[in-house]
Amino acid sequence: MMSEMSDENLYSSSASDTDEDEFHKWPRVERTSRFSLVFFILGVSLIVPFTTFVCAAEDVLAGTNKPTGLVIISLAAPSCILKVVSLCFHQVSYVARVFLTATFVLAGQLCTVFISNLEGRIVGVCLVSVGTGIGEVCLLMQAAKMLEEAALCSFIIGTGAGAVLGAASYVGLTVWATVDPRTAILVSAIWPPLFLLLFTVSRGNLHLVCNSQTSGSISRFERRNFEVDCRLTPRWKERSLSVWKSCPHFLVLFLVYFGEYIVLTAILTTLVFEGAGVGPEFVPRGHFEHYVLSTMVGEFLGRTFISMLRAVAPGFFCISASVLAIFPLAQTIFLLLATWYRLVPEVWIIWLLCFIQGTICGMIFSNSYHIIARRFLSQHVIFTITLASILETAGILTAGLIGWHIEPLLLGHCIHHFGNRSDCLTRSTDPSFWEYGNRFNYDSRTALSL
Repeated sequence: MMSEMSDENLYSSSASDTDEDEFHKWPRVERTSRFSLVFFILGVSLIVPFTTFVCAAEDVLAGTNKPTGLVIISLAAPSCILKVVSLCFHQVSYVARVFLTATFVLAGQLCTVFISNLEGRIVGVCLVSVGTGIGEVCLLMQAAKMLEEAALCSFIIGTGAGAVLGAASYVGLTVWATVDPRTAILVSAIWPPLFLLLFTVSRGNLHLVCNSQTSGSISRFERRNFEVDCRLTPRWKERSLSVWKSCPHFLVLFLVYFGEYIVLTAILTTLVFEGAGVGPEFVPRGHFEHYVLSTMVGEFLGRTFISMLRAVAPGFFCISASVLAIFPLAQTIFLLLATWYRLVPEVWIIWLLCFIQGTICGMIFSNSYHIIARRFLSQHVIFTITLASILETAGILTAGLIGWHIEPLLLGHCIHHFGNRSDCLTRSTDPSFWEYGNRFNYDSRTALSL
């Protein structure tokens, strides 16, 4: 059974800068490839539903004038609040958390499929957000605290692969095929049961690894010395110091994910290229799905690159992560100007820029979580990892809130100059699109604008 270690409070990092060096001297228990595979698949099955709803944001709002930020806020706000609350509930078992993850995600998917009105779909998106937030914090803490490098690398790569799989499956079904969005969401409902099934099958083996690490990797003498050292420093001071040391990584995570999602869900949603061949015919909504797919492919490569380097060379860190963060933020400003003044002539240039931004965000994500997990021990890993996840989600939430106001401004500017809503919004204006999709060749050009 995967659960909290009973002697968790025995190990906490001290304020000394030598803690990390002492920790690195402790012998490691050899990990096998099957545990890495477990965390990889758990990461995939957790993120696929989330990315599917990011990709489906315009379809959820089909036939309405609501800003795309509404879906992003619904995907980020419940998760962010739940992660903050989780700081006070570390003792909840991993079994309960995993069960709640699968239950909430599946319930959210079924709500969006079987409730036809917009309010029901938004409620479903909120439920998916709650489940994803529980699962992300749970697996990040488990991988970082108990199984360390191999599991953390596999989980991060799995989340990147899940992002690509979720976006690619939705684009393939709804843009290139004649599948309606509701059916595409229903297809992705296979992932929560798979997530729960895999955890159920593998939890016994993972429990043995955790126990072996707890009981065999640290001698009693080292335990007593480390316990005495920890008691010399107050808990609040340790946590304050851990937050202070991790502030640059928190800030970078917030900024890069704010930039990525403000671009996807507020700026590029108003950029349509006529005759771009996105889909079987000209379909403005297909632009948005391909923007998301390009970004997620970049995220996967960025997360994989850093994590694979960490797996081969555990001491590797990207020391210029703060410098890397400048590029996606500068790119965000460029894309804002490019959308306002229509500076980019071809859609493939936007796809390339989305890919580059996703790659840099993926590299920063992987690098930041590895550094945080490596620097602190035990419950301080739980605390700092949870804070990092909160700041990442807060960046997405802030993008949704600001995008709520930016998208209407860009849309109004575009309509003023081009005079056609279908040339300015990557969304179907047909309210029946959510139910029927491309089945009857509905198009933003042929549907009536509401």
